[in-house]
Amino acid sequence: MTYLPHIIGIIYFAMSACLLNLYMGRDCKIPLSISYLRVIGLFLFGIFVFNIAYPFNIFTFVSALFITLFIINIFYIILNFYRSIDYIGLILNPIIFISLLFYLTLNFSSSGTEVEKNLYIHIIFSLASYGFLVLAGMQAFILKYQINSVKNIQNSSILNSFPPIEEMGSIMYQLIIVGFILLTLSLLSGLPYISNRVDIDIEQKILFSIIAWLTFLYLVIKKAYYGIKDIAAANMTIGGLIFLLLAYLGTKLLIN
Repeated sequence: MTYLPHIIGIIYFAMSACLLNLYMGRDCKIPLSISYLRVIGLFLFGIFVFNIAYPFNIFTFVSALFITLFIINIFYIILNFYRSIDYIGLILNPIIFISLLFYLTLNFSSSGTEVEKNLYIHIIFSLASYGFLVLAGMQAFILKYQINSVKNIQNSSILNSFPPIEEMGSIMYQLIIVGFILLTLSLLSGLPYISNRVDIDIEQKILFSIIAWLTFLYLVIKKAYYGIKDIAAANMTIGGLIFLLLAYLGTKLLIN
């Protein structure tokens, strides 16, 4: 198991390079070899996450980060069976590779936050909402790149390989809807466990989570009833995601 993160890092680096080469060549059809490698990478990544997070009663920054990336990766692979979002791997795969590189080279603190078993339902909803909303954020980054490139009359092989802007916006909005519902359930499931005296990290987590929830609520209502430009929706999605990441990972990094 000592070399497991090295092997996983190599797999995700290889997938990053292969996807980039495919999209630069304007060939959006993903070969079976990459699909198999994606599943193998997820399986090994799952073993790695289990080893660093078990018995799942204390969450450090490292365990929280890799659990989140693993959940995002699961949703990414599953959603690919319904909508072709392989291009998100251009962002997701390098993030996983870089995270593993930091894990292997930096000495992170082993201290963390102890979690009671009655909070597991809240944690499941939270992880699921983060998974969908992070994917929505990655979609927003790519959509913003598309729109800015069109405005500036820039042309590239990668840009031409992406789906149309309208379809990209639709996929982003669908991810936001599911993520927002799960985020709402996460906040509601955590309400019974909020006491009058909470630690500062919990206060920050609640504050940033509520700001993120309000951001996505406004975006959902604006899109449904009034309409909103794709570039504005992308910017708001990225903003909401930043607050969400501060709520979940940022407080752990700052405090630990």
